[in-house]
Amino acid sequence: MVIRAVLLLAVLLLAPVAARAETPVPADRLAALLSTIARGQDPVFGSAVAPALSADPGLAAAARAERAIQRISQEISSVASAFASAAPGTQIAAARAAVARVSAETARDGASRSFEGGGPSVSVLRQLLFVPGKKAGPSPAARIMEVISQFERSPKTDDTYYEYSDPRNLKASVMELPGSDTSWTTNARPPMTPGKLYALKKCRHIVVLGWFCNTQLYEVRDLPGSPAVRLLLTFLRPLSAGADNPAFSGGKAQNIVDGYTAAYVVVPSRELVLVYSLGIQSRPDTPSQQSRLNEGQKAEYQQLVQRLEASLGVPKLPY
Repeated sequence: MVIRAVLLLAVLLLAPVAARAETPVPADRLAALLSTIARGQDPVFGSAVAPALSADPGLAAAARAERAIQRISQEISSVASAFASAAPGTQIAAARAAVARVSAETARDGASRSFEGGGPSVSVLRQLLFVPGKKAGPSPAARIMEVISQFERSPKTDDTYYEYSDPRNLKASVMELPGSDTSWTTNARPPMTPGKLYALKKCRHIVVLGWFCNTQLYEVRDLPGSPAVRLLLTFLRPLSAGADNPAFSGGKAQNIVDGYTAAYVVVPSRELVLVYSLGIQSRPDTPSQQSRLNEGQKAEYQQLVQRLEASLGVPKLPY
């Protein structure tokens, strides 16, 4: 009887540990983190944030922001859980199957940008890839996130980025970063330092249509309670009239969306590392150029894959 009781106690004590191992990104924990930032209560991001709003016109803005956060958190948690709990040799298939339940296009192509609603509306941006852990050194999540944050910080060939010297004071100096074939490869910007806030204005000029820009805040951090998981969090920086740097005017001084919430997660498990990103952008109207934007999302995904392969010395990432 005593032996049976001891065995039962051991099972009860070990069960939460096993559950945590199979759920490396708990949805409630990620949602709590994103919600704190969205409410302007995070000490790093501060109060000047514009989270994505769901396409629910009948709800208040706070409720719409929370719906978008819950969607991001639950989807990321589901994909990470499928990946981490799968048997060796089946992790990629399991993660792709989990992604396919929400986006068959992402599961097939590795990335997509889809659109929902007719005003208000949202666009949903996804990326999925896998990295052999042994190629990323003793701290694979940290090393892979270095490459990702460097990629996010560096202008792509057809873009111009502007990095603010003080994310809390947009009127301070800015650095212009023109895009080129080497601006995101051999001449890429340094990786983002974990725990430090960055403000970047990412712009593209389209002939006849003009400048299209978004100013966003970025931070790399660990998921609380899950030190093996590395996050890159992104929120839109609102630009009220006169709030931006005096160097910008017209289209450069405006955001093309009214809210943005995104999270990259890097999750090591056994021999592989999962990289999954999910972002939601919101607009009060219907976005145009939808097929062009989807093509651009997939092109940037391929560039990220190339950077990871080159930086980590991997001839071809598994997929």
